[in-house]
Amino acid sequence: MKAYETTKLTPIWGDVIPGNTGEDKKTLMEVDTTMSQEEMFRRPGVWDRSDAPLEDMSGNATMVWREEVENGHAKETMDDVPFLAEHLVESSEQAVIICPGGAFLTKSMVDEGEEIAKVLNEAGISAFVLWYRSYPYYIPYQFLDLQRAVRFVRFHANEYGIDPNKISTVGFSAGGTLNGVQAFIYRNKPVEVEGYTPDEIDKVDANVNAVALIYPGITLAQDKALACLIGKDAYNIKENRKKYADMLDIRLNVTEGDAPVFLCGAYDDQVLPNSVTVEFGNLCHEKKIPCEIHAFPFGGHGFGACNGNPNPFGPSDFRAVKMWLPLYTNWLKNVYDLPDDAPIFM
Repeated sequence: MKAYETTKLTPIWGDVIPGNTGEDKKTLMEVDTTMSQEEMFRRPGVWDRSDAPLEDMSGNATMVWREEVENGHAKETMDDVPFLAEHLVESSEQAVIICPGGAFLTKSMVDEGEEIAKVLNEAGISAFVLWYRSYPYYIPYQFLDLQRAVRFVRFHANEYGIDPNKISTVGFSAGGTLNGVQAFIYRNKPVEVEGYTPDEIDKVDANVNAVALIYPGITLAQDKALACLIGKDAYNIKENRKKYADMLDIRLNVTEGDAPVFLCGAYDDQVLPNSVTVEFGNLCHEKKIPCEIHAFPFGGHGFGACNGNPNPFGPSDFRAVKMWLPLYTNWLKNVYDLPDDAPIFM
């Protein structure tokens, strides 16, 4: 069963979706349907941490085809329909849009989506899990999908029974890059895509009221996952790589007055160093942005809901990091009621 088969899935765009061209995805990425699971992981592609040029993405592309197209919600053509999976609590005034990670290749819709929504619902908070477009879609479409999701929830706030000034996002890994870029870079920019005419929802404010980044990609300067956003050829040109990494670097775009931030990670994260997350927390403090940060001694990368599932990116020992969930829900319950003289760094 696909994730969310029994949950209400609400498309966020209208009849015309910017960036959808109808092209066959197999003409845009190196899919090999005969590749074994073992061979797929022997071709690391964007998972390679060395300085070598990025050459073979066939393992990545085949993973996308199997997980997103054959067993997910993506289509064989560039006609994907982004949606929100609704997890509503009748008495909730606030809502959280959840952005699962997956290196902009796939989406961890259960461990970093559905399971997080359950925790939020148990805390009395409504949640929406965003299924956004990823590889072979390049920028700006991932970020436009989240921007649209914020506008969609705010446009329908009265129907959902939520306060339009209490809409936040939480993102995991690449999902943390996604919601960080949307909150601090894309913000409330207009949708400007050739062939697309903005509608009434696109006129709604896309700024979020609070942001949570969980083991996030604050910068993609040393991360080959950037190729999933700009393409392998563009990535292999050093000048291009720097240009786009700077363009998407959250650290370069925060400013005083931005929404409160919650940060979380583990020091033994071998995928996205937690030291960068801590550095970003210090930067928020300098910019007088209310920031709560939790840095755990171990837990690795990708711990998500800490529900006991094996963690491929670190030790499946959640004794320390599982505390992030009550800390996060407590932050959510208080973040909109901070007094004017509250400490900036909590």
